[in-house]
Amino acid sequence: MKIGFESQKGSTGILLIHGLSGTPAEVEPLGNYLSERGVSTLGPWLQGHGSSPGDLAKTRWQDWAQSAREAYEALRQKCSQVYVGGLSMGALQALHLASHFPVAGVISMAAPIRVFDFRFNGIAFFRFLQWRTTNLTGGILDPSAPPHQTYPYLATRNLYELKKMMDHVREDLPYVTAPALVAQGRKDSMVPPPNGDLVYQALGSRVKHLQYLDRSDHVVTMDYDKQALFEKAFKFIESGGQSLG
Repeated sequence: MKIGFESQKGSTGILLIHGLSGTPAEVEPLGNYLSERGVSTLGPWLQGHGSSPGDLAKTRWQDWAQSAREAYEALRQKCSQVYVGGLSMGALQALHLASHFPVAGVISMAAPIRVFDFRFNGIAFFRFLQWRTTNLTGGILDPSAPPHQTYPYLATRNLYELKKMMDHVREDLPYVTAPALVAQGRKDSMVPPPNGDLVYQALGSRVKHLQYLDRSDHVVTMDYDKQALFEKAFKFIESGGQSLG
């Protein structure tokens, strides 16, 4: 397992998972905030990331899920309570883990469950016409934020794998019963904002919270509302998933 960041602080830990073609740096600001407040953190690299777009093109969504599962199991060995969280595709990974393994809670940030675009929904066909697609490197409105690090392009096959994972996780959501915090930027240019409500409504969790971030684009961990998100995430963990304060 390749680690992007890690801190050992206490018996409660959180696994934070980056998005497709991204890096652990996009969730590390949240990890740093939680670590400073006594929460152990682990931010792994998913397979195919941290090297080249060609390496990513060789992977399937199950490979990314295996990386997340290995990191979860490593954190379980160190912490008695494990929360899972992620951004974008990483949020899908967190929800997938929460539907199959015992977690203390799940934090889903900008999870793509439905993309209302015929080109994406037809990606199974388009992947044969075009090998690669330009990656979306924005997703942050705050000009003071550091650049969002991603690969310069994605293999169309990777988008096909993302769609397959979205379809799979959509089936998983009713089986997520742990407390859940769903965060979604209202100005998200990559994942349509209604996805926040779609995830929230489909979750099987008895205790769940939906937090729309009014000034944020896709990378909510680095945008204008990041401080409010971090505070909500810590209160969620501190209360055992019961409250946002």
